[in-house]
This record gives sequence, C-alpha cells and structure tokens, in this order.
Amino acid sequence: MTSLWRDIRHEVAAWLGSLKLAIGLFLAIAAASIAGTVIPQGESTDFYRQNYPDSGAVVWGFVTWRFIISLGLDEVYRSWWFVALLLLLATSLTICTFRRQIPMLKAAQNWKFYTEPRQLSKYALRTAIPARGTGPLAEQLRAGRYKVYQRDDLIYATKGTIGRVGPIVVHVSLLLIMAGAMIGAFGGYQTQRMTLAGDSFDIQQVEQSRLSLARPPDWTVRVNKFWIDYRPDGSVDQFHSDLSVVSPAGKELERKTISVNDPLIYDGVTMYQASWAVGAFKLRLNDSPVLTIPMQPIEAPNGQEAWGQAIPFDKDGRVALQMVTRGLQGSLMLLPFNPRTGETVREAATPARVGKPVSVLGQRLVIEELVGQTGIQIKADPGIPVVYAGFALLMVGLAMSYLSHSQVWAIYRDGQLHVAGRTNRAQIGFERELVRMVAAVQTPRPRTSDALSAAQE
Repeated sequence: MTSLWRDIRHEVAAWLGSLKLAIGLFLAIAAASIAGTVIPQGESTDFYRQNYPDSGAVVWGFVTWRFIISLGLDEVYRSWWFVALLLLLATSLTICTFRRQIPMLKAAQNWKFYTEPRQLSKYALRTAIPARGTGPLAEQLRAGRYKVYQRDDLIYATKGTIGRVGPIVVHVSLLLIMAGAMIGAFGGYQTQRMTLAGDSFDIQQVEQSRLSLARPPDWTVRVNKFWIDYRPDGSVDQFHSDLSVVSPAGKELERKTISVNDPLIYDGVTMYQASWAVGAFKLRLNDSPVLTIPMQPIEAPNGQEAWGQAIPFDKDGRVALQMVTRGLQGSLMLLPFNPRTGETVREAATPARVGKPVSVLGQRLVIEELVGQTGIQIKADPGIPVVYAGFALLMVGLAMSYLSHSQVWAIYRDGQLHVAGRTNRAQIGFERELVRMVAAVQTPRPRTSDALSAAQE
C-alpha cells in the first residue's frame, strides 16, 4: 500500500511538473486574457444585456450577456477560475523547479577530474595534441574567464554556472507575478465617482470582485476645484481636479491637483482623472435667488457631446426652456419649447454667456456659473509592487538564461594533452573558442627534414 501511494504521488508530481501541462496552462491563461481584453470589464449587468443580447447580433454566435455573466467574463482577472489557473500554474512551476531545475544546478556545481584519457571518449568534442604540460592550457582558460581547477596533470575548468540559475530565477519571477495578481484579486477594489466641484465623496461603496476581502478606507475626498484647459480651436487640451483627502475628523491629510496621467496616490489608493461633464448651472431669473439646476448629457444635432436641462418657464406649463451647452467655455443656447408637443420655438432661440443678462420671452435671465463635474477613477491594487518586482526579476532571469554553461577537461599523458569539452548552448561559439585555445598551446610537430638531421647526428 505504501509503495502504491508512493507511485501515485510520483505520477501526480510528474504530471504537475510536466512541460505539456505548463504550456497548456499558459495557453489557457492567454486565452482568458484575450477574452478580458475584448470584452469590457467591470460594467453593469444592463451594459452587457444591451451590448450582448440573447437574440440578434452576438459575438462569435454564442457570446451573450448570460454567457458572460455566468462564466465571470465580466471580471476575468478576478474570477475564481482565473485564480485557479494561476494557482495550478504556480504549482506546476514550483514542482518543476524542485524536480528539474535545482537538481540540474546541483549537477552543474558537482564536478570531478578525469584521470584516464579513455574517460573523455564519451564527449563529442575532444582531441589529443602534443604539448609540454597543462600549464599553457590553464593560462588560456583563465584568459577566457574560466574558473580553473588543477591537480598534477589534470584540469577541470568551468564558465557560466550562473546560467543554470537563470531558469530558476525565471520561475521565481513568474511566481511573483502570479502572486501579485492574486493579491490584487483578494485585496484590491475599484470604483468611479462623478462629483461636482465643491462636493465630497467617499469610497466605502466600491465595486469589489467576488473574491475581494479588502476594506476601503474611511476618509473622504473633497473636490476643491475643477477646470479645463482648451486649445485655440475650442477642443479640450487637459482637465484638472484639485482634490483633498479629508479624515473623518475633518483634517486635510493630502492635497494635489490631478490631471490625466498624473494621479493622486494616498494610503495605497490611486485616484485618476478619468472624465468630466457639465454637472449643473446656476441661474438667476429676474429677482429670484440663485438656483442650482443639474444638467444631463444629451446628443447635439451634429452628433457631438453636449449637456442640457429643461426648466418650466410659465405658470401654466405651456412653455419650457431648454438650456444647452457643449462645455465649460461659458456659452449656452436657450431654446424655448412646448412641453406638451415637444416643438421647439426656434425663432426664439437665444444665445447666452455666463454672467451676462439676456431677455427670453420677456424675462430677464442670468446664467451665473457653469459647474463642472469631474470623473475620478479610484483604484487600489496592493499586488502591483509585487507584479513589478516579478517583471524586473524576469528580465534578470532571462538575461542569465542566455549565459552558456561550458566545461573543459584535460589530461596530460606521455607528451599528449587530451582535451574534451561540452556546453549547454552556443555550441558553435564554444567549439571555436576551444579550438583556438588548443591551437595556441599545441607543440609544433617537427618537419621531416628536421627529424632526419636529428637522426643523423
């Protein structure tokens, strides 16, 4: 029974550490990553219902919103099955490291002298040359940055042992990257807030994955100011939000003006400038107090983005006024219309600018201010530093893996130097190097005439 259990463990370990399984897992993770790139992530169920309906045009003929939600394709990188793939790949890499890579490293570190020339016959790259000893070859090997061991007339030399460490470093780096991904899945969260300038928001209600165990902080964020930089042609150049992180006691903990690609990072939470909108306008009608009226996104007749809001304009409800603007530059269009029929009184359309009174249907109206609304994306992912460290280590491991591990043995017997060598890669370069060193230490053979003269003497 013990032997059977040992055999089962051996077979399971061999399967988990096999190259075929690792390649299959890499392909499965790559396919899941492609799906996570093609299918928008983290959207609401209504979004998927509208864009991936049960009937009509569907992606690849079977990808509907039910298919996406049921398989967790709306949160690929935070789904249980994606984490399971990462865990299985991590297990495979760990077993492969201990069963193959570490033994190979130990074997590379273990060496011995060969004492008989016949022992070198097992190597394909070998030769025997006339020489005066092992000293000249040892000097050549040291000049070639080999580590040389000598004993009497025997030589063992090695170079590039660190190359054997490269695959282990690569495996460790991949484990770090996957660990960072899982830390992000269990400890991260993200959300987005659209907030008017002057208002505050908290991040207690965040869009967490099904696996997340994170607890969002209890501080709030105050939007002190929001503004947009425009180009000469009127297009948006950049938009900025002046944000303050405020403690529950009201103390300002951090303050920064953020813009696109320049976020605020505090307490492990990153706040990006993601979008903007015209959130509201402040209106004064005749001698009324200033009224703050929210605006909604609408589609302009030319298809461009715009914001608008309709307000009643007479006591009987026969006339309403549509306020429309394309941005925060300060210009609006006031369009009277009949709320019962929806017909616009185009001849009464009135352009207006912020701060300047206009007369509309006999009423004095002033738009005091257009209030910007900033879109802040909030994201916390404690696994990012681990992922970055993993990628940095991966680059180091790949560079180390390109180093060849070369070994040379030499035996001096009866005026002959027997040399053999092997390498794990760059075979041609190693052969040329060894041939050059052997040629440099070879004793020239006497010419026939010289040999005859010596014999006559």
